[in-house]
Amino acid sequence: MTPHRTIQCLLLCFLLLGPANAQPQAGVAPEVREWLSALVAKVETAENANGVAWSGRRPLVVDLRIVVGADGALRDVSVEGRSRSRATDESVIAAVRSAAPFARPPDALLTPEGTVDLSFPMELTRRR
Repeated sequence: MTPHRTIQCLLLCFLLLGPANAQPQAGVAPEVREWLSALVAKVETAENANGVAWSGRRPLVVDLRIVVGADGALRDVSVEGRSRSRATDESVIAAVRSAAPFARPPDALLTPEGTVDLSFPMELTRRR
């Protein structure tokens, strides 16, 4: 089996959430950064709109795995490990599904199978 290119949490967080004065990283194409940023923003917007079930006092981090096809269609979504709440896991998965389809990913991210395999954390905070 061909290994998947997985974008790990630290890379994604650095690319998207780094300091405002950070310089673009060498080797990371702007279209890759823009596509990743747009995907995460679209998922977060859907999560907010769907009112993901989380009422704890502290933020909860759910580790997502999303597989996107070359056409931007969602091929798979799952929660890696599990949060403390099955309802929360199901709500997050439903939010990702409602955010799809996504923009066509840059060719640089595609695996030989024609997909992009992403893993990243989503922080859920209590709704007021």
